[in-house]
Amino acid sequence: MKFSIKELGKIKSADFEVKDLTIFVGKNSTNKSYAAHTVYMLNKAIYELDSIFMDYINNELFEVYLEKNRKFLQDIELLKRKEIFSETTVNINEDGTKTPFAVNVEFEIKNNQQLIDDIIKSIIKYLNDFILKEVNNNFNSNSDIISDINLHTKCKIDLNKINKFEMDTIQVNTNTNIEFLKSIFDKILNIFSKNLISNKEYYFPASRTGFVLAFDEIISGLLRDKFSNKSSSTKLTKPTIDFLLMFSDIKSSRFEIIQRDVLMIEDSLEEYRKKLNDILKFIEEKMIKGKIVREDTLLNNKEFYFKPNNAKELELFLTSSSTVEMLPLIVFLQNIDNLKDILLIIEEPEAHLHPQAQIEMARLLVMLVNAGAKVLVTTHSDYIISEISNCIKLSNVNKNEQIAYLKKYNLNSDIIISQDNVSAYLFKDNKNEVEVKELKIDSFGINNENFDEVLDELLDRTQEINESIEG
Repeated sequence: MKFSIKELGKIKSADFEVKDLTIFVGKNSTNKSYAAHTVYMLNKAIYELDSIFMDYINNELFEVYLEKNRKFLQDIELLKRKEIFSETTVNINEDGTKTPFAVNVEFEIKNNQQLIDDIIKSIIKYLNDFILKEVNNNFNSNSDIISDINLHTKCKIDLNKINKFEMDTIQVNTNTNIEFLKSIFDKILNIFSKNLISNKEYYFPASRTGFVLAFDEIISGLLRDKFSNKSSSTKLTKPTIDFLLMFSDIKSSRFEIIQRDVLMIEDSLEEYRKKLNDILKFIEEKMIKGKIVREDTLLNNKEFYFKPNNAKELELFLTSSSTVEMLPLIVFLQNIDNLKDILLIIEEPEAHLHPQAQIEMARLLVMLVNAGAKVLVTTHSDYIISEISNCIKLSNVNKNEQIAYLKKYNLNSDIIISQDNVSAYLFKDNKNEVEVKELKIDSFGINNENFDEVLDELLDRTQEINESIEG
């Protein structure tokens, strides 16, 4: 997916391309989370376009479009009905006779490519405006957070390929020009739907430890405010609310992942399941050194505990913050069959992790991608960026050296990723404005300038102090 934004927080404008693995890196308060939220809600809004506009005939939103663009209806010139070529449906009368119910009719459109191009532009603008409204609504703010979104959608429809179209007599009796406009609208919708990053999106916000440990209090507070008709003091964006609902469904055994139009043969499904099991094993062995176990309560809710290797179970509040921070992702992975065509947006995956564990986290992110997921992360971690660069570099060495490296560090080939499947963006604070810069990615990994000036400054000050001590 490629898209542009304008005036998102302190970001004046920016262009993004979301790939299999997308990285937003930068200092605090540079609106990385805003951009990540936008990707989440953008993907959701694009999917919902089809369902919202599916029934055009009585669709109020399509009527709004018509009201804004009535001039196109007058400008569309159609030749009169050309021929009736087949009866598709009939009514059986009481006396047994048949009456045509719907007869296919063919029309030809007068040659006016400029008109078609103008219609296409108007539909694209209308759909982009609709998506922008949906994204702003899901920020749950009293004012608009973002002023413009523009999907880089190429919609060229050749009049020569649509100069004939068919409809039944019921449609003809309404308004032929409107039906033609609907046919163009439908084609644009199909093109827009190709911008979908994935078939289902899941958000893992920052501060997951707080959400997990205070989950019951947060949920009860939201429900209390809702049913008492009060304005909730706990104001959250739609992605964060979706995260809480997902976690609630997992705890109450109601979680069901609905993948939109994803069909896989059993052999392929087994392969994805194996990759998912390998990921869970990697997390348990390399990162948390134990297992997350579940026990059912009397109310059919699940309570989670941590069982360290060769030790008894611990309640979550007695567990290390790194394990609690990772728990939502772990229990999510435990409750799905595969990761095919799922978008995972993870804020600050390095939170509460030792540098060695951050390196393992970088490998985990690549493993998620190789298991079929699309992954977007916001991060402050040089360790994660550097290790993802190593995973990219590995894709550019010969097979024998690749095998030797993996064997030396006891790794599998699922931590290797091509630079073509990764995009990275630096969010740089320039006083009152944030500049978003695409980072170069080549066979040597991600060219990351984010930490260079900080490290240089630290080294300079260290050297200055050392010289003072020596001198």
